[in-house]
Amino acid sequence: MTDNPMLEPAYWRMRAEETRAKAEGLMISEHQREKLLKVAQEYDQLALRAEQWQRDMKPPVSEMVAQ
Repeated sequence: MTDNPMLEPAYWRMRAEETRAKAEGLMISEHQREKLLKVAQEYDQLALRAEQWQRDMKPPVSEMVAQ
């Protein structure tokens, strides 16, 4: 967990779901809908990157035991 919500996977997943809901709920053209769904996919990718960042920032178990 961090103090910055933008580093949290849940933040990006929430943004992805909100964007998908807009894409499905708004009266927009198919082209605009596709663009919104692409943005949602990019938010999903950011969530995966945030997960990777959190894994990379955790100290190895051996370091935690030594402390």
